[in-house]
Amino acid sequence: GGQDDDSRFPIPDSRFPIPDSQFPIPDSQFPIPNSQFPIPDSQFPIPNSQFPIPKQNLFDSLELDEYSEAQLLIQSVLEDAVQLAEANDAIELFARQSHQTLETQRRLLTSTRDVVMETRMVPLGEIFAPLPRVLRQLEALHHKSVGLEIRGTEVMVDKVVAQKLYDPLLHLVRNAFDHGVESPEIRREQGKLEKGEINICAYYRGRYLVIEVGDDGQGLNFEKIRQRAIACQLVSAQQARALKEEQLKELLFEPGFSTNSEVNELSGRGIGLDVVRAQLQALQGSVEVNSEFHQGTSFILRIPQNLTISKLLLCQAGNRTYALLAEAIEQILIPRPEQLRCWEDGKVLRWEQGSSEQLIPIHRLEKILDYSLSFLEKPNQASQQQVMPLMLIRCQDELLGLEVDQLFGDQELVIRPLERVILPPNYIYGSSILADGQLALVIDGAALMHETSQHQFSSTQSTVERNQPSLPAARSITRAEVPTLPYVDDVVNLAPRALEPSQEQQQFTPQTHTALPRASVTQFRGKSSKMILLVDDSITLRQTLAMTLEKANYRVVQAKDGYEALEKLQQQMDIQLVICDIEMPRMNGFEFLKYRQQDPTLVDIPVVILTSRSGEKHRLIATELGATTYLTKPYLEQELLNKVKNLFGQ
Repeated sequence: GGQDDDSRFPIPDSRFPIPDSQFPIPDSQFPIPNSQFPIPDSQFPIPNSQFPIPKQNLFDSLELDEYSEAQLLIQSVLEDAVQLAEANDAIELFARQSHQTLETQRRLLTSTRDVVMETRMVPLGEIFAPLPRVLRQLEALHHKSVGLEIRGTEVMVDKVVAQKLYDPLLHLVRNAFDHGVESPEIRREQGKLEKGEINICAYYRGRYLVIEVGDDGQGLNFEKIRQRAIACQLVSAQQARALKEEQLKELLFEPGFSTNSEVNELSGRGIGLDVVRAQLQALQGSVEVNSEFHQGTSFILRIPQNLTISKLLLCQAGNRTYALLAEAIEQILIPRPEQLRCWEDGKVLRWEQGSSEQLIPIHRLEKILDYSLSFLEKPNQASQQQVMPLMLIRCQDELLGLEVDQLFGDQELVIRPLERVILPPNYIYGSSILADGQLALVIDGAALMHETSQHQFSSTQSTVERNQPSLPAARSITRAEVPTLPYVDDVVNLAPRALEPSQEQQQFTPQTHTALPRASVTQFRGKSSKMILLVDDSITLRQTLAMTLEKANYRVVQAKDGYEALEKLQQQMDIQLVICDIEMPRMNGFEFLKYRQQDPTLVDIPVVILTSRSGEKHRLIATELGATTYLTKPYLEQELLNKVKNLFGQ
């Protein structure tokens, strides 16, 4: 037995005078059956003659752990579970970091947008400044004393909006001077001051600029408006008698309508409030009238604060996506089947408000904007009985329902004009580019409902030609007439590629990536850093040790046992140091050292044994098998780094 031991470990007696009977190395101590570890002889040639097998055991079960097949399977399952948990943590971390990055970019873009918008703002006082001079000229010309009070001159407004507001304001001031404020004689008879008063007040309410232009004059004479509408043949006498005050107010904005039968420099020419409304609609604004008889009239203008960015409600009708101005929508609901009344030509909603009930006509957006173009896929027609999302939109003084297939939610989007591509009707403001790059028409629901009502109930409109769309938005056009819209240059598109990891990051192993602090990514990837192989069956220790080494500017490759370590050494030719445990499944540290000794390409690579076994026998066997350094757990981080540094000769 002694001769066998000496031939297996030929150590000079003067160096280690150990009796042969003290550490007999058994045949079962390093069992490496080829059936369990089918390593090709050409890959790891191990001459059996150099390892004669002793007859007695060197370590008992307390001195060296051995693993059964069940333990190996459990160890593998546990390690896979840990790696899955770490991968899940890494994905969650990446998602959180991506969300934070996108949120930071969103705030930065919003801040940049606000700064750019502020540079376009001018005070309304610049627009109001010429109005007192105009009023003085009217006073001198018509011998009527009228004062002008202006508030809100400091209110800031977009320069483009301000320039387009001057003409409507001038119309309203001249209209108040002529139609609103009475002559001095009439004012005296009514107990008013001879000097009339015109007030202009500007302020912000929410995201809208509100400008009120009022006077203390005679107010609206609704009977006179009714008679004038009959005289202008806008309505019949029977229809005029049924008109309510709100409907009579709307007649003031009809083209060519004027309560003055005589033409002068101020009125009677049919140019006035219709121009005001048209100019405000061009600014995506609105105008309404309030009046009290003998108390005065007030015109209220509402203009969006920002004409380029608006809050839009995205919806789908048929197979196309549309964006509707959110402020035009009063309510969104999914009606119950019993609330709907359907017949062949339409559908209504039974809408209860308190104790009252009204029938609200429902129009399908898909049907209103029905295109007859052959290259556009025809959407599937929904059943009349099918319940769809419904948007309630106020059109003048009544509610109308707009039915769509699906709602996607609201977003703040940039609205770009269609320019010269097509001539859009007044209810289409332009287009917007969605997050997926798709173009969507931006529609004012209130204007669309008004257009629909006028189209359906007008008795003078001619029958549309066959296969023509039901509204001007859907005029028949050819493919050649629709060039590609230019890309919106002021919309920042966060491409998905910007969120993908770089080529350098994709090279990280999952273990290294999850354990690596972000600050050290560029450090350990340097070309001059040394590569170290960590071999341990504990994934937690591997991760901790990998983090320590990577902070010290070393590259790290990991293996869970000696068998996998041999594979890594064959794959990674630039590994310059191995840190290895002893007790591992499949192939322990001693068996790994045996293989390493017999491979000429691996024998010169230093091996540091890092184990929880501190016994002298373990140290001696490791040294005999070629271990360079022997360290025990728990280890001191600085001591380990110093050993590694010395081995690299740094």
